[in-house]
Amino acid sequence: MDKNRKILISIFAFMLISILASVIQLYNSMDRTRGGGVPMPEMRAGVGVIRLYGPISMSGEATVLGGSAGGADGFVAELDGMMHDDNIKAIVVRIDSPGGTVAATQEIFHKLMKIRKEKKVLVASMGDIAASGGYYSASACDYIMANPGTITASIGVIAAAPNLKGLFEKLGIRMNVIKSGKYKDILSSSRDMTDEEKKLLQEMIDSSYEQFLKDVSLGRNIPIDDIRPVADGRVMTGSAALECKLIDGLGTFEDSIAKAKEMAKLPEDAPVYENQPNTLSELFGSLEGKISKNPLDAALKTAPVLPIEYRYQQ
Repeated sequence: MDKNRKILISIFAFMLISILASVIQLYNSMDRTRGGGVPMPEMRAGVGVIRLYGPISMSGEATVLGGSAGGADGFVAELDGMMHDDNIKAIVVRIDSPGGTVAATQEIFHKLMKIRKEKKVLVASMGDIAASGGYYSASACDYIMANPGTITASIGVIAAAPNLKGLFEKLGIRMNVIKSGKYKDILSSSRDMTDEEKKLLQEMIDSSYEQFLKDVSLGRNIPIDDIRPVADGRVMTGSAALECKLIDGLGTFEDSIAKAKEMAKLPEDAPVYENQPNTLSELFGSLEGKISKNPLDAALKTAPVLPIEYRYQQ
């Protein structure tokens, strides 16, 4: 195969991938414009199911074909569609998450609280783990159900960053930093933190922690002083959480759906609605896993951030 033919094939392949990405992005955009509505094969009152899986962030993980995998923005948009759907009388929030960023978790919590005020029943169903931000989100629901072995609680805030100063010195690496203020490179991996920086970060951690306690107290209708003794970052099983009144009952995902029907006064045979991936996403889903991520996106992820999170870290 001559050189020119190889170039033409490469150009054609790039154009094909670009067209597919554009089509999927347009389709997803149109779907979001419709408010993330849930397909309704049976037009009668039932229970909606929405899943909060993996680490919580605002936009989720960008993919080479456009859009994002997960993220609070998409989750809230789907909740909004369920909130405005008269056929959905109750929502089961299936959670399998260690938590995540502070603001994204709070957006999910406040959207759920808004739905709760609309008198739609909310039942949280915990899977393997619903800790820290995962528990924060669950606390906005009317009823929380977990498996006996679910890992939950972890009420607290964490910020962590590596200190590579010693390694840099051994390798002879020195960072040239020009900054507008003394805190601009806070949590830099190339040097030790100052006492002033530690104090500033601790104040931010404490503020986020108090917001966590306040919202859990609001969602669970429990005084903050009753929550604080177990709000020291500890994780616990679903059984222990029930004893501490952090959840309301033990059961499976199916039990949670049955509970939602009972609370919404729906018949046992009431339909269960769940938004399914669109056809294009299903068709090219496997392709996304085989094509490398956007190099620019990967590069941006190496940029320093301030990692203050409601997250359980093992």
